[in-house]
Amino acid sequence: MSRNRYIGDYRIVESMDGRGRVRTEYEYIGLPWRFAEDREAVRRGRGILAGCAAGGWVAFAAALAPASTAARTLYAVLPLALAALPLGLLTGLVWRLFRVAEPFEHRHADQIENRGPAYTFFIALLGSVAAAGAIVALVRGGAFTPGDGAFIGGGAALAGLGLTGHRQWRRLRCLEVK
Repeated sequence: MSRNRYIGDYRIVESMDGRGRVRTEYEYIGLPWRFAEDREAVRRGRGILAGCAAGGWVAFAAALAPASTAARTLYAVLPLALAALPLGLLTGLVWRLFRVAEPFEHRHADQIENRGPAYTFFIALLGSVAAAGAIVALVRGGAFTPGDGAFIGGGAALAGLGLTGHRQWRRLRCLEVK
């Protein structure tokens, strides 16, 4: 696999500026891409994904804000802390989804098609593992506090939001315009 798989989609264009310097720019020459679904489905999918990303950050903060037994247990707090990575990557991708205009480039289509579903899957997985770890920590003899309820609720909310977001990617499938 090559380091830059999109190298054939671009052409280097050199020109002279007003001061006599050579300017190097890249021009996209690959096939254009578009969303497979109609505009309303794409708009709805973007909106739901944006809500899932925002809600995910709220659930993440709500789970970690109060003091709890689960937050002091490594096997419960580590998956929740790791969920920040796919949550941040999803937030960046959602931001890009609102900025990309049709027709778009091959690299944007690959990010939407391949990376987005993985981000939401890992958010759901890590949220559910964190909630399960908190329950195990309580069963093993931890004292239940209101913070533990918030931790379990935040992990479960992350799992639910991840699954909801994962179902939206079918609305954002991409096709080559030939």
